[in-house]
Amino acid sequence: MQRLDSYQRPAFLKDHPPIMQRMILASTGSEEVYLAGTVLGRDSEGNLGPWKASSAGAEGILVEDTTVPAGGGMSADVYVHASVVAQELIFADGVSAADEQTALAALRAKGIYA
Repeated sequence: MQRLDSYQRPAFLKDHPPIMQRMILASTGSEEVYLAGTVLGRDSEGNLGPWKASSAGAEGILVEDTTVPAGGGMSADVYVHASVVAQELIFADGVSAADEQTALAALRAKGIYA
């Protein structure tokens, strides 16, 4: 008999079926590790990375832990439509609670509901 490992839903996802899209995370010049559940945004140059208050907009939520090499970008799956638990999402260092609410509103406009 074959045994299939069961799928374990990440803690930040609710039961609504999510939709993913492949996107390129930009390199910052040094190797970076981003954890699943990181809120992503684009900077003024259009590069995708962790959302910051200065980001042009929130784009989605990182599906799985991803290491972006120093020498270039990395292709990663990003949730672009989902129902999430806001308290379990990961924001970049220095993002205030008010900024988190701004990001969550931007994600809601894209179809990610917290």
